[in-house]
Amino acid sequence: MLEPKRRRVRLLRPAALIVADLLALETAFLATYWFRFHAGIWPVPLGVPPLGLYVLTSLVVLAVMFFLFYARGLYGARAALSFEEESAELLRGVVQGSLLVLAMAFFFRRATYSRSFFGLFFLSCFAALVMARAVARSFVRRLLSQGIGNRRLLLVGSSPMRERVARAALACPELGLKVIGWIDTENREGGNESRPRDGTALERLGYFADLANLVRECDVDVVVLTLPFADLGLVARATEELADLKVDVQLVPDLLALRTSRMRLTEVTGIPFFSVRESALSEADRIVKRTFDIVVATFVMILMAPVFGLLSLLVWLSSRGPVFYGQERVGRDGREFRMLKFRTMRVDAENGSGPVWAIKGDPRVTAVGRVLRRFSLDELPQLWNVLRGDMSLVGPRPERRVFVAEFSRLLPRYFERHRVRSGLTGWAQVNGLRGNTSIEERTLYDLYYVENWSLALDIRILLMTAHHVLRGENAY
Repeated sequence: MLEPKRRRVRLLRPAALIVADLLALETAFLATYWFRFHAGIWPVPLGVPPLGLYVLTSLVVLAVMFFLFYARGLYGARAALSFEEESAELLRGVVQGSLLVLAMAFFFRRATYSRSFFGLFFLSCFAALVMARAVARSFVRRLLSQGIGNRRLLLVGSSPMRERVARAALACPELGLKVIGWIDTENREGGNESRPRDGTALERLGYFADLANLVRECDVDVVVLTLPFADLGLVARATEELADLKVDVQLVPDLLALRTSRMRLTEVTGIPFFSVRESALSEADRIVKRTFDIVVATFVMILMAPVFGLLSLLVWLSSRGPVFYGQERVGRDGREFRMLKFRTMRVDAENGSGPVWAIKGDPRVTAVGRVLRRFSLDELPQLWNVLRGDMSLVGPRPERRVFVAEFSRLLPRYFERHRVRSGLTGWAQVNGLRGNTSIEERTLYDLYYVENWSLALDIRILLMTAHHVLRGENAY
């Protein structure tokens, strides 16, 4: 059982975010009051309203915003969202709060409020919230890095999801999870360590029969069951054995076995349904996505016309051959199209090897081509593919027919990534899975994108792409 002191320490994380939000909102409110009525920039024909009235109003605004943020899960488990996700959630909360507060002000006739004041406040409070949360997160990260407030996590089972959970806990310290090891569901011989691809060693602490004792001895806070579907019967046993212990028990289904990205829970007349596959984009989604592609691709091509000219000249000077390189790729519904790139290899690059993936330090790549690949500039001509309708700005990256055939044999759901247009960038790529990386994991991320598309997700991926391009991760 957790000591009272440890419980209080763990309250620091949500408390820090709550205090940061409230301080940011009140500071933005008072700063807006001064700017609107005392800075001398805006006319005040009706005179300066009493500060007391606006201070009382600020308390109502704080209560409304806090309720909305709390309802959106910004102080609970979702508090470990990435910066982009958190900013999007804050913006949605601010917009909802703005509409609600303005509606309340309209019906409250006893006082007259400046509409320009609220307009300025809703703009400034978002910026204040983002900055305040950055400070709060830095404070929380510092505590967690020192081992203060971390929750001790024990993994159970040997499905591939075990390593994904361990990597997620390591890569996202804001989760506040410290993986202490794992236990096997079978008494079998073998090593005591599991070593994921990032090199993190997970110690095998015992077997399923030892679960309750290990939870007590290791002071475990969270037990995560990463069981193959054949072992799902152990879920009931685990919850029964841990019923008397103060420990959270969570199940991570083996999504890789289903070749899906997620299992969505819905309820109909009290009956739970787990959806393991859903339709791709609706007709309305396709119209919105295509319009967004055309507008953005046209704007970028016009803006970067001088860059296109310079890169074309550099490629032409670097080696004999055409400036552009066209290659047949498989797009939506299995249709082939000719994908364009700036040529980065010698013209005879695949004469001896046939179709193979590029590797780090590939001798076939020219000097200029190496720089283009480093910053993904060789992909820019694909904006023309986007305008033609062969591709989208965001989607699963297209492969050649020979690779599609091979991967489809290995992964039963691989071809489902072709239910949408191929993309210039994708969800897998911004999560570090580009180049010579795991096809199985890439497919899982691609399926997640297909099943969870939204315009907001596309915008987020494009913003993340700019960050990853500058870092040049797995670009060769």
